[in-house]
Amino acid sequence: MMMTESRCSIGGRFWRATLVAWLIAMGYASGAVADEVTSKGTVLRGKVTALAGAGITFEPEYGKGTLAIKWENVEDLRSDGSFQVLYGDSEESDGPLQGLRAGKLSVGGAEVDVATIRAGVPIGAAGLSCTDRMRSAWRYWDGHFDLGLNVQQSTTDTTGFLIGFGAVRTKDPTTFTLGANYRYGTEKRQGQSKTTTEDQLFGLVREDYSFTPRFYGFASGDATYDGIQRLSIRGVPKVGVGYVFWQEKLDEDKRNFLQGEVGPSWVYERYFGGSDSDYYAIAFGALAGYYLPYGAHFDWRLDYLPAVDNYTKDYLLRTEAGLTAPIIGAINAKFVVRDEYDSQPAPGAERNSLFLTLGLSLLW
Repeated sequence: MMMTESRCSIGGRFWRATLVAWLIAMGYASGAVADEVTSKGTVLRGKVTALAGAGITFEPEYGKGTLAIKWENVEDLRSDGSFQVLYGDSEESDGPLQGLRAGKLSVGGAEVDVATIRAGVPIGAAGLSCTDRMRSAWRYWDGHFDLGLNVQQSTTDTTGFLIGFGAVRTKDPTTFTLGANYRYGTEKRQGQSKTTTEDQLFGLVREDYSFTPRFYGFASGDATYDGIQRLSIRGVPKVGVGYVFWQEKLDEDKRNFLQGEVGPSWVYERYFGGSDSDYYAIAFGALAGYYLPYGAHFDWRLDYLPAVDNYTKDYLLRTEAGLTAPIIGAINAKFVVRDEYDSQPAPGAERNSLFLTLGLSLLW
C-alpha cells in the first residue's frame, strides 16, 4: 500500500513538473516572436503594425494602445515575422525586418531608405495574399465605395438608395481624383401614385499639381444630371491655382488642412425640353479636412461660381460636408450633407436642393 502511494506521489510530481516546464517554454516562445524596436537606448518588445515614410506604429508587449515613433527616434528595428515594404517609385521587398543603420532598413536582403517607404505591413506565414498583391499594384491609390439605403412602409411609403465611389492617386507632385455617385428615391402616399423624389447622377475628374508644399495648380471637370431639377446635364470645367492656408502633417498620408483656390470656369446647363444656358464664371473654392478622435474624419468643400457679366443674379453655389467614423475593419459609417443653390434653375424647378445621407463606406 505504501509503495502504491509513493508511486502516485512521484507520478503527480512528474506531471506537475511537465506542466510547469511546458508553461515556461510557451512563455519563452511567446517572447521569442515579439518584434524589437530600439529607441533612445531602450529596447521595446511588442508588435510592429505598420511602416511609413514618417516612422512606424508599434504595439508594446505590455499595456494597451499603439505608439507612433518617428524614424529619427528609431535606432534599430527587428521583426520575427515578414513584412511587405513598398518603397521608391515601384520597388518592393518582402521579408523580416533585420536592422536599421544610417537611415537604411534591411528587409529581405534589400537596403531600403526609410524616407522612400510608401507603406509597410505584416504578411502572414503563407506569404503574400491577394490583398497584399493588390496593395502593391495600387500602391498610390486610395478610395472608398459608399452605399446608403432607406425604406419606410406606413401612411407614406418611401424608398431610396445612394451608391457612389471615389478614388485618389497620389504620387508627388501630382494628385489625380475620380468620383461618381447616384441617388434615387420614391414616395407613395395612400391612394396616390408613386412619385420620384430623387434622381441625380454626379461625376468628377480632377488633377492637382503641387508647385511648393503650399502652392498648387489644378484642372477639373464635373457633370450633373438631375431629373427632379429638370436638368439634363450641367457641365463645369475649370482651372486655377490654390494655396494651403493651414496644414498639420500627421503621417505620410494623413494631414489636417484648410486651403482655398480660384480660377476661370465655364458653366453649361441643358434642361429637359431642349433649352439651355451657359456663362463664364470665376470659380472660388475652399476645402478642409480634419482627423477626429477614434479614427473619425471630417471633410468639407465649397464651390462658388458667379457669372462674370452678372455675378449678383447668375451663380451656382455648392457645398458638401461629410463625417466618416470606423465601425469594423475597412467598414465605416458615413454621414453627408450636400446643398446646391442655382440662382437661375430650369423653368419650374426650385433654386435649392438639399441632400442628407447616412450609409456605409468601404475604405481602401
